[in-house]
Amino acid sequence: MKRFILLMLCLGAGASFAASWRLNNNPGIDANFSTFAAAHDSVAAGDTIYVEGNGTSNSYGDIVINKKLIMIGPGYFLTENDSVFANHVPARFQQVIINGSAAGTEIHGLYIQRTYGHDIYIKASDVVISRNYFYETGADRIILDGNIQNITITQNYGTAVFTNSGTASNVLIANNYMNDYISLGSSSNAVIINNVVRNYISAFNSIICNNIIFVGSSYPLGQNFGNYNSIDYNLTAAALHAGDNPPSPPGTGNLGNVDMNTVFIDFDGTEGFSTDGKWMLNPDGPAAGAGENGIDCGMFGGSMPYVLSGQPAIPRIYEAIIPASGSQSGGLPVIIKVRSQN
Repeated sequence: MKRFILLMLCLGAGASFAASWRLNNNPGIDANFSTFAAAHDSVAAGDTIYVEGNGTSNSYGDIVINKKLIMIGPGYFLTENDSVFANHVPARFQQVIINGSAAGTEIHGLYIQRTYGHDIYIKASDVVISRNYFYETGADRIILDGNIQNITITQNYGTAVFTNSGTASNVLIANNYMNDYISLGSSSNAVIINNVVRNYISAFNSIICNNIIFVGSSYPLGQNFGNYNSIDYNLTAAALHAGDNPPSPPGTGNLGNVDMNTVFIDFDGTEGFSTDGKWMLNPDGPAAGAGENGIDCGMFGGSMPYVLSGQPAIPRIYEAIIPASGSQSGGLPVIIKVRSQN
């Protein structure tokens, strides 16, 4: 199995001087590490930890990251979508804290499950949170904490984002399904683009574009127009602006009072699509082609569309045929099938 992992890594897009390691806490598995703490304390800054799936009662627990690490898990909803993994179990964690000394950390393909708690605290700059699942119970949020910059939050499922203290600058929030809200402080700035947001967006000094916002009882765009934002080509179930007879708000291509039943391919969940696949657009609905330059609004539109199940963008061996023995003349004929998920 270790040879499989090494071969998979050799098939990657580019060479790297950083080392790669396996983390697996399932009994009887011969991985490099069985606990995150042991892996964290042993590997060098900049190394990659491939986190393998574990059972519902076998979480890797709460973790604190104090050095730059690249963490890559298998994704989520792996039994619902087309997955090449032999093991369809996600890699489960609880609270994640990324301290200031861990600048450059990346987290991909993990299942973050902390009920009634804050899921990820980001206290470092240059952090990437991509293709992770956040369990949708309680206050499941990505907390931007302190004076940080260059934060990338893309292609995740089921979370909220807000600033806790300090200033978060150059934040990219793109192609996520947000089960709650996005709320950034008055001194922060962001590009908020191509998300599906279940509640509201509140931001300052930001670009807000190509989003679909569910909320129907308030004014999720109206509250932003005076906050030095650029707001264009968004769809919302609510009115665009507060007031009985509101003036047309600034911005281009925004649509209010949209019936969300017409937007998605399986909004009510009755058509048999996967948990995340149901948010694909109805090709005849109002969000199709309604974004800037004619692209689709929502999480599947734009230059970095959401990837079903959050499967990481690495090559994966999904079939290997290896004979028990070879010959001096013929060697050892091996057939390996590899798939990439970009």
